[in-house]
Amino acid sequence: MIHKKVAIEKIGPYSFIQGSGQKVTNDPLLLVDFVLPLNDNDRVIDLGTGAGIIPFLLASKSPVKQITGVEIDREACSFFERNIAENGLEHRVEAVFADYRGLKSIYTEGSFSLVVANPPYIKAGAGRVSPEKQRAVARSEVKGTLKELIDISKYLVGKKGRIAFVFPVARLFEMLGEARVAGLKVRRLRFVHTHHMKPAKLFLIEAGQDGELVIEEPVNLI
Repeated sequence: MIHKKVAIEKIGPYSFIQGSGQKVTNDPLLLVDFVLPLNDNDRVIDLGTGAGIIPFLLASKSPVKQITGVEIDREACSFFERNIAENGLEHRVEAVFADYRGLKSIYTEGSFSLVVANPPYIKAGAGRVSPEKQRAVARSEVKGTLKELIDISKYLVGKKGRIAFVFPVARLFEMLGEARVAGLKVRRLRFVHTHHMKPAKLFLIEAGQDGELVIEEPVNLI
């Protein structure tokens, strides 16, 4: 069910709606810029898409013709479906209401050339979980751990695709360790400084089955 109160924003040529208590942050914008450029024959899937901000940014900034967003929260996915319909993007963007941990029963291995995710930052069992269901799912690993996210991402891109996440620096070593255990090679790493002259708070990472690590110039938001 869609609540009456919604937040409306412009994403390029598109109108984008989501819950009135939510807003578009820098994190998905950073991730989309990190994975560009893309080709029209790329096949992209966003795990934990919410109302579809990353698919809409990709549709606005690239010629990609096949963009899938997977969301486990029914209300958020309803916003996503509404965004697709109201912008006439049914031919490019698909909403999938599902738990990403079960995608192996839906897609064959290597179905996508790129997996992206702006996953929950709070590790399962750590920190306070919000009593508000949608916020808890968005911020805490209540519906899938980092290990599970990496496992399904590797499956979805197969041997030739790539995986890209935005994540907090506090969990960098965990990310690198889980990628190594999964047999992935980290290809690119870019740190994000949210405040001038202060340590990086976020990092952007790209991984795949092969490649050599390149540490890119950091991003300074302020």
